[in-house]
Amino acid sequence: MITKMKKLILLMPESSVDVDKDLTVLGKLGVMHVSPFQMAKDESINRVDARIKQLEKAISILDRYDEPHTKSNAADICDYSNLERGEIRLMEKVLKTEEKRTQLKDTKLSIKHDLEWYKEWGNISIDDIEKLNRKGIWIKLYQLNDKDLKQIAKREDVYVIGKNKHMNQLALISENASESLDFNEVLMPKLECEHAKSLLSSTNAQLDELEMLLHQLHAQKSVLQDALDERNRRFDVRNIQYGGIAIDNQVRCWKGFIPEDKIDEFVQLADQYNWGYVTEDPTEEEMDEVPTLVRTSNWAKCIQPVMDFMGLVPGYKELDVSRVFMIFFTFFTGILVGDAGYGLVFLLITFLVHRKQKFVKKIEFSLIYTLSVAILFWGVLTGTYFGSEMIAELSFLKLLRVDQLASFGGDSIFIQKLMFLIGAVHLTMGHLQIAWKYINSVKAIAQLGWVSIIWGLYLIVNQMVLGVAAPDFMIWLFIGGASLIALFSKPGKNIFKGMISSLAGLPLSIINGFSDIISYIRLYAVGLSTVLMATSFNQMALGDGVSTLASGIGAALVLILGHGLNMILAAMAVLVHGVRLNMLEYAGHASVEFSGSEYTPFKLKNNQTLKSK
Repeated sequence: MITKMKKLILLMPESSVDVDKDLTVLGKLGVMHVSPFQMAKDESINRVDARIKQLEKAISILDRYDEPHTKSNAADICDYSNLERGEIRLMEKVLKTEEKRTQLKDTKLSIKHDLEWYKEWGNISIDDIEKLNRKGIWIKLYQLNDKDLKQIAKREDVYVIGKNKHMNQLALISENASESLDFNEVLMPKLECEHAKSLLSSTNAQLDELEMLLHQLHAQKSVLQDALDERNRRFDVRNIQYGGIAIDNQVRCWKGFIPEDKIDEFVQLADQYNWGYVTEDPTEEEMDEVPTLVRTSNWAKCIQPVMDFMGLVPGYKELDVSRVFMIFFTFFTGILVGDAGYGLVFLLITFLVHRKQKFVKKIEFSLIYTLSVAILFWGVLTGTYFGSEMIAELSFLKLLRVDQLASFGGDSIFIQKLMFLIGAVHLTMGHLQIAWKYINSVKAIAQLGWVSIIWGLYLIVNQMVLGVAAPDFMIWLFIGGASLIALFSKPGKNIFKGMISSLAGLPLSIINGFSDIISYIRLYAVGLSTVLMATSFNQMALGDGVSTLASGIGAALVLILGHGLNMILAAMAVLVHGVRLNMLEYAGHASVEFSGSEYTPFKLKNNQTLKSK
């Protein structure tokens, strides 16, 4: 159900100390969804945001040094928790140490590059090269393959001085500084070989010291974490604070919404801290602002990850569709994938991932377990196991199969009729939910008229698509349904005006209902395509038999890759078609446009407490 909300006007003293304290208390309660009067703008918000980024960076650096260092002879580190602004000093120490370590790592790479040069070219004295340059003799080095070497073989100023693997090492000696070859020059290092070795050793020592220091600083990471929690609190509080409006610089005011069953809890706290407040029902003009809080059964909560992924939030005045969505989405998933073998694979993969995460309680796992079992169940009913008819014909599996639903040799007319039946039931649920919503109004009777028309459309679809003759009473389903819709859809003082208005849009609505029921044939079509693809991959892999080791390996690869691809496509089909039938066809008949905004109360975490400054 969608929880009833009250509009809340909240007043607090304007002084920064009082507002900070009071908003922290409000955030700890965590029940008020704040609708800002204005965008929160203040320099303090920018400063806190910048500090949060610095603290997060420092913590991420220390996270890389959680293992004890192999050496333990580093100097003692002061306890930053006992220092004034110790968290800032610790943060700056970490950031500067990491910056210096990064610079030394770059220096080390440069030195190692120079030493690699000396390994390839020998212990050439850079100082001697510079002396020659000062005397007007210039030396440039190149590496060329044999083909390129032939192009310059006649030049008298080029000398082959060595060979590195398949490349020829050349030296161009010239009295012209601008003279060069049309090839990439090998640049000489700036350091002498011995100097580079000495510098590498000292750089490694400095790096070791810095890493040792970061390992030691890691022991005080909690100081940074506490500081980050406090800055996050300040950031959240100040965004709420400056989203309100100041009245005569004495009082600050906020507007928001609060669940009706949380009013008493809020009032008790407001009276304790002397806050001013007004609670009232939202006006019709404010309905678009009211957030939606859906409270539903635990089993229906499993559909929430799908709704979050699609961004589906019913409006405050709309219906809670989570239960129907969950039931039919599970059923649709089973039909669309429809292979017991695939269901077993999905179930096993989910179990292994869940076990790796130590069986943590997440509704995502509950959802995937449920969908996997649905796929497995429908696959057993249809006798589908990795698209193999041979497996389906095993005696003990045949006992579990419903012959009319069988993927191999089943009754396609029966299956298509079943899909249309599912569609009619699904759409009927939408209208019955609206009828329940208006149970104290004659509008509920109009929804029963729509139920009558839905079942009349179901009979027409069977006749037109499947050739199943419709019963004689079908026409009365339309006549009766249209009569109820005309009489009770728009009750008012002028009954004739209401009837004309209701009947004016009825033909188009009936056409839409007809196409909506036909749309459920996609369940049969997509499910059949999954089976056919699986069968095709089996034929590709095993059609000619397996007579050699190579053919066996090839067949195994085709089976693994083919069925893997088919499972991915089937999963995509669930997201496309399984969600669509709920989000468009069913939701359209339940008058749900998913136009709501989610209830997100101003709520501070338990570790975000007000600290003295």
